Amino acid sequence: MRISDGLGATVSQRRQALAASFCLSADAGHAVHPNYAERHDPANHPVLNGGPLLKINANQRYATDAFGAAFWARLCGEAGVPYQEFVSNNVVPCGSTIGPLTATRLGIRTVDVGVPLLSMHSARELCGVEDPLRLAAVSELFFRTPA
Repeated sequence: MRISDGLGATVSQRRQALAASFCLSADAGHAVHPNYAERHDPANHPVLNGGPLLKINANQRYATDAFGAAFWARLCGEAGVPYQEFVSNNVVPCGSTIGPLTATRLGIRTVDVGVPLLSMHSARELCGVEDPLRLAAVSELFFRTPA
């Protein structure tokens, strides 16, 4: 609000800007660790170098909705980048991102994405060499393409 006030925006202009905004919440997600495969959703096994993750959670720990998922899928297709859906196992609570907070407090459409990692939060997190480049390619397209 202070930025828009400083720019001399009216309340109506601020509302229009927020309605036209789209947040790409980029973080990391858990790839299936071979020693702990039972901790993952049985039907959802993200792997290293399988492409960036589209993070989905029914309890809204991630802010991805149907529109955001469809837009992300379209962008990945245009960029020639494979992507994977990340859904947490229901019996293992997942963390969250700034996505739900941004979507709720500001009303900005948000999609949560990330790079699959092994050993998240350890001193030696590992990701596939292809995944950061793929995430960057789709992210660049995200910022160039109107939703």
